[in-house]
Amino acid sequence: FNRITGEYSFVQVNGNYDLIGFNGGFNNFGPLVPMPTADGITYFKTDYHFAGDGVKFVRDTPAPTTIWGNTTFPSGNATLNGPTIPLTAGFYNVDFNKNTLAYNFVPVSVSIIGDAAIDFASDINMTTTDGINFTLNNQSLIGEKHLKCRTNHNWTTNWGGISFPVGTADLSGLDILVDISGIYNINFNRVTGDYVFTLLSGVYPVVSNNGMVMQTTNGVVYTSPNQSFTTTIQVQFNDPTNPDTVWGATAFPSGTAVAGSPDKITVPPGFFNLTFNRTTGEFSYAVVPISIIGPGISNWDTDVTLESTNYGINSSKMNVVFVGGDIKFRANADSTISWGGSTTFPTGTATTTGAGNITVPAGTYNFSFNRVTGAYNFSNLSATSFEKSNLALYPNPTTKTFAINGAFENVKVYSITGQLVKTFTKTVENQNLNVSDLNSGVYFVKAVDASNIEKTTKLIKQ
Repeated sequence: FNRITGEYSFVQVNGNYDLIGFNGGFNNFGPLVPMPTADGITYFKTDYHFAGDGVKFVRDTPAPTTIWGNTTFPSGNATLNGPTIPLTAGFYNVDFNKNTLAYNFVPVSVSIIGDAAIDFASDINMTTTDGINFTLNNQSLIGEKHLKCRTNHNWTTNWGGISFPVGTADLSGLDILVDISGIYNINFNRVTGDYVFTLLSGVYPVVSNNGMVMQTTNGVVYTSPNQSFTTTIQVQFNDPTNPDTVWGATAFPSGTAVAGSPDKITVPPGFFNLTFNRTTGEFSYAVVPISIIGPGISNWDTDVTLESTNYGINSSKMNVVFVGGDIKFRANADSTISWGGSTTFPTGTATTTGAGNITVPAGTYNFSFNRVTGAYNFSNLSATSFEKSNLALYPNPTTKTFAINGAFENVKVYSITGQLVKTFTKTVENQNLNVSDLNSGVYFVKAVDASNIEKTTKLIKQ
């Protein structure tokens, strides 16, 4: 008691405070979530995850149960038996005054801290729009130093991880070691622990394979697309700026390279899409796929991929239906490297500098392509030429069934890659043929009549 101001306070040192907490739509107004108190007046709950759908404050003891609510968020003064407080999902520090009924929902802060940023005494707050995903942009970090994420500027809840620049943090985990000095955008999900450090300015460490510098966007995963080897060669991964940094292995076409190992990977002649993870050592030499594309087989948006048995040098495809028209060969389903510009058929030599296409007459073919020489060869398997005008399908496009203007010994439906997907035998004219189980796309229908004459046309399944 202050005799001058008249102010007084009673601090309870024993006995039971009222039990006050909250519940709401986040738990279907189920069990009360108790709020601690130090004086029986101000109740609080720190770093609590609300899923949304509203909340009310509740005094459970002493009886009778009392409920308070209001219409304002994130702060206000609750009223007895008031409405549910509207709540935006997220993590909050909550306080409630039993006497005044004032309440506050304060979003929990997530910050980075460590000598990679400033020091282990200075927090740098991240921003969020949902209380779960936090970001910090244009942050300068120092390489070979440490940091962590934490809530409320204290160590009660903190996260660390063992990988950089991408990883999943653990609660109270080890410090994150920043590899490279630079300016970063930082993203952190406090629910999953996933984090990403995106380098905006600074230099990633270099990795090369067989003297070819690989590409990276994060300093961890390095790629070298469409890399060619003309002879069998033994290679290692290395950092050309640091001769002592090498990774060796013996497995092919994939495996895990070991830092400092003298082993070398034996790579045969061929064309490969190469990937290497500097952190884990995992690598892969994937054969560069060759495909054909164009209205001669489908359209300029759909690739039909060939198969190769000698690492992408020679590629081929069997029993493929062409509707007739222009096509190109290309690598990695990308027109950056494509072959055309030949006017001869069924054999010829395509070039990567050819501005034109290759015209393929309608029919069913086995064909092959050599990407080193550009030589191609088409072998026509059709009994007759493509006669779309003599083979009418209706409805076309269709969603369930189609019919044909004639009777046939058998009708076969092929996918755009030449795979047989449906067969119908002894069909009569205008018979409904069910294709409702097929996926949407372009198909080819081959019909053979009693005279063993084959006709082919295109079917669109919606």
